[in-house]
Amino acid sequence: MKKLALAPAVAMAITGLAASPVIAAPSAPTPTQVDTQPASKTGTLKKTAVSSQTAVNAQAGTIGVSTNNVTIEEFAESGVGIAGTGLTADTEYALTVAPADGQNVETFETTVATDAEGSFEFAVEGLGAADPAFMGNYTVTVTNPEDAEDAATTSFEVTGEDEKPDEPEAPEVDPKVSLNTDEISASEFEENGIELAGEGFTPNGAVTVIGAATQSPFYQDEVTADEDGKISTTVDAPEGGLEPGEYSVYAGDVETDTPSEYAQFTVTEDEQTEEPSPTTPAAEAELSVSPETISADDFVVEDKGVTLAVENCEPGSDVHYVVTPKGNSNVTAYDNTVQADDEGNASVNVYGTSANDPSAYLGDYDVSVTCGDDEMTGAFTVGEDPNAGGSDGDEHGDEDGNGNGDNGDEDGNGNGGGDLPRTGTELTGLVGGAALLLIGGAAVTMTMRRKKVTEDPSQI
Repeated sequence: MKKLALAPAVAMAITGLAASPVIAAPSAPTPTQVDTQPASKTGTLKKTAVSSQTAVNAQAGTIGVSTNNVTIEEFAESGVGIAGTGLTADTEYALTVAPADGQNVETFETTVATDAEGSFEFAVEGLGAADPAFMGNYTVTVTNPEDAEDAATTSFEVTGEDEKPDEPEAPEVDPKVSLNTDEISASEFEENGIELAGEGFTPNGAVTVIGAATQSPFYQDEVTADEDGKISTTVDAPEGGLEPGEYSVYAGDVETDTPSEYAQFTVTEDEQTEEPSPTTPAAEAELSVSPETISADDFVVEDKGVTLAVENCEPGSDVHYVVTPKGNSNVTAYDNTVQADDEGNASVNVYGTSANDPSAYLGDYDVSVTCGDDEMTGAFTVGEDPNAGGSDGDEHGDEDGNGNGDNGDEDGNGNGGGDLPRTGTELTGLVGGAALLLIGGAAVTMTMRRKKVTEDPSQI
């Protein structure tokens, strides 16, 4: 307080010795109160309401604050949230908020009670308008009065408006996409789709993926980028697939409305797999024997004989002929193999070469033909010539029927027979397949020739 000075007249009256008239002093002025506080008053902290702005995400067993940095304006307006979780349940803790940098702010002390899950929520703010006195770091502590080791600590800082740390800048959005292939068949695309990868999107942001065709999009979906702004997805074909042609895919960053460049790909036609040509004829193989009855004289004529024709075999396959005489014949069974032509047909003639003794061939013959899995049978008969005059004067031998002329067999026996030739070069390899006609000890060979061959028969 300032000292009050006495008026000069009064002072003189006190110190003087002369009995001078006393002059009345004027009334003293009312003392003026002077503020002795420093320019920055002591700051005070107070409890405030918990709000969405002071929400805290505390880790279990700890306490946390709603923000690590707050401006003096924000601190005065909404304060700082304080919360704990995973502490001792249903316990009253001592809560302290103390300045840590020597700022002229009173320590704030109160109590908070945890719930059944060991959690609590609280908020503190600076009293009054924004004041630089609050600037600085603060330590927040909760302590269990019953157990000093049951405590937790955190901190926050109050800054000036210009001192608040800048928020980290979001990475620049620059979307790019690529495909795992630039060419895919129509069937593979319809079955598996095509893989797309992208980067440069807003981290954890929405991304729209679009498959573009000439008229309208064939695909559209929304995916979420990861924390690095990357995406990976499968672009599926529409129902029914896509026609062969050129297509593209792109992706758009939803938050910034920024599209990527197009990634193009080609859908190709599926390779046509030709069905193998049928190797088995549609119709079953058939055998025809013509004529089924022939005279002995005609049977020994090369241009006549019996024709054995087969059709509907597999082209180029082996056709196996077997001609077997019936009964007690001296003719040994004959077999031969030829090849079917390009149309699956084969034809041979059977005839006798022993023109000097046609009667050697009299009798019935069974025919068996095999081609592939088909087996066919037939028969023919070599009979007496109904117009022949008997055997007394046979034109192929002498009058007594001994037939030991030039056309007889080597032993001159009248029952000698002749060879059955095979004609055509296709049959020249079947020497071992000739059949022997044994009559009276004479050897007579039976063979076949191809119907269409006109050259002379080769003898076995």
